[in-house]
Amino acid sequence: MKCYLANGTGITGVTLAERPAPTISSDLDVLVEAKAWSLNYRDLMIAKGAYQPIPANSPPFIPLSDMAGVVLKVGKGVTDLKPGDRVLNAPFRHWPAGRLRQSWAGTFVGSSGVDGVLAEQVVYPSDSLVKIPPHLNFQEGATFTIAGLTAWAAVVTHGKTRPGEWVLLHGTGGVSIFAAQLAHLIGAKTIMTTSSKEKADFVKSHFGVNATVNYRDQDWAKQVKELTQGAVDVVVDVVGGDTLSQSLKLCTFGARVAVIGVLSGQESTIQTRDLLRHQIEIRGTFMESTQELRALMKAVEASGLKPHIDKVFSFDQVQEAYKYTEAQKHIGKVVIG
Repeated sequence: MKCYLANGTGITGVTLAERPAPTISSDLDVLVEAKAWSLNYRDLMIAKGAYQPIPANSPPFIPLSDMAGVVLKVGKGVTDLKPGDRVLNAPFRHWPAGRLRQSWAGTFVGSSGVDGVLAEQVVYPSDSLVKIPPHLNFQEGATFTIAGLTAWAAVVTHGKTRPGEWVLLHGTGGVSIFAAQLAHLIGAKTIMTTSSKEKADFVKSHFGVNATVNYRDQDWAKQVKELTQGAVDVVVDVVGGDTLSQSLKLCTFGARVAVIGVLSGQESTIQTRDLLRHQIEIRGTFMESTQELRALMKAVEASGLKPHIDKVFSFDQVQEAYKYTEAQKHIGKVVIG
């Protein structure tokens, strides 16, 4: 079986390899022939060894967390899936529902110690696989594991976005684009930060984004405040750092803030008084459970929502896909398949 291995030394350290084909070892396992994979910024950090410390002499591991494919074989105890079903995987091998537990956190796939899914075949627990809606192909289905699920958690599960509310989004990556699409379905208003006029025009015309501001402007926060009349209800923050600090100052009473990424740094200055006075809820958003992924896919099927795929690379162009993700010129998702 062909697969890719990573060792944390950089993009050039993600190399094609041969491994024995996986086999079902549990009655509740499912063997999947992977057809498509998608990249996240996390995958880039993992490839560079910047996501988490990699122990010395740690063996190479299979990277990536997002996969879609077709079921080849199921264990004796599997009743809800059968050969031929089209599925995508949850990002954790075990997080069935509710809040994430410490014992489950270690089952997040795609980094040192827990092999990911960038392989021709993958064995996965049946209760962590979800059927792909009929209107989506494999490439589209593969984009929901992290980006789609994280956006769903930020906007719906914990964001509890309501029609007419303002949602502040940062950047035009996969999570932010999914969040814009979901907010639009709900009937909320969205404002997005981007430094590119081309991207600004694109998100307005394709995803119903109501307004954009250039985050390179020193007064970008003031512009957001004027556009929203100082009433940002939901923040989907993939940036962290000073951006999070300024976003919190824009929040109205009862705002909900999802902290997702650290593109601008891991430290932020927070005005405690604003949190208290405005009763702002801040939640670290680390994907969500399989139960929430199933709910997302029901919403996707009912609405006909499709992800925006910026570019597709073939299985032998994995390093090129990583480099394209690193350039951060894409809108939406980068896919292999």
